[in-house]
Amino acid sequence: MKKKSNKDVRGRFAPSPTGPLHLGSLVTALASFLDVKSENGKLWLRIEDGDSQRSKTNFIGLIKQQLVDHGIAWDVWPNLEHEREGVIYQSERQHIYCHFMYYLSSLDRTFLCKCTRKSLSRTNHFIEYLESGEIRYPQICRDRKSVCLSKEQTLRFKSTNRDDFVIRRLTTGDFSYAFTVVIDDYLQGVTRVVRGDDLIFTIERNRQVQAILGFPFPTILHVPVVRDSNGRKLSKTDERSKLRGGKFIKKQITQSWTHLRKNMPSSWIEKVTPTYENYFF
Repeated sequence: MKKKSNKDVRGRFAPSPTGPLHLGSLVTALASFLDVKSENGKLWLRIEDGDSQRSKTNFIGLIKQQLVDHGIAWDVWPNLEHEREGVIYQSERQHIYCHFMYYLSSLDRTFLCKCTRKSLSRTNHFIEYLESGEIRYPQICRDRKSVCLSKEQTLRFKSTNRDDFVIRRLTTGDFSYAFTVVIDDYLQGVTRVVRGDDLIFTIERNRQVQAILGFPFPTILHVPVVRDSNGRKLSKTDERSKLRGGKFIKKQITQSWTHLRKNMPSSWIEKVTPTYENYFF
């Protein structure tokens, strides 16, 4: 008997179009697909092209085709023009992010910052580093009263754990991942998030923004990232790691599934195995 559809389970796969998908991307996409479809939920495709400097439009169509070639079909986000293929794009949602940015500012949870990466590396303040390798912002501008915007500034979130991360870079107008992902997950009703474990460090940032805005916390499942023979995380710039078409597709799906079986909790593997066997091969 076919399972009853669970419309309350919603996930997403949200690649950045800074290059083609590679095996590590496929692992995350497959895990996201299996996690949601094992409960007959919805999977949205969201193109996180909010980084205007690194995102390239020519990679968007390629990413979509790579997903289709590997049997990973996303559900259609409603009320979009036909040519959008049921996909939302962060680059088209700046007005939405601005709304929530202004709301956080009205709660006195943001501040303007004149510091740059270069100035922080040269500061006389004691420098600490986060697990991600980022400098823990030393709160130089936190109590500044300036309200004059300039392109040399950033807008930072006033945190409760000394991690005043960037919300928006005024040099480009781009919003940060830690901020936009919270807004989009909420507005798309995402209940489950599957992503690489290299993003674990963003959980606390996400939770703080969600708590202030009154958003629910999605369940987050982290997948160990795929590494090359030297132990380095796969890169989109490495030609050897890029996905290939045709006769290579089946092998790449099998490699992704093998990685999940080796690294994910046994209870999760048991849950998604019937779905994998039903959809693939």
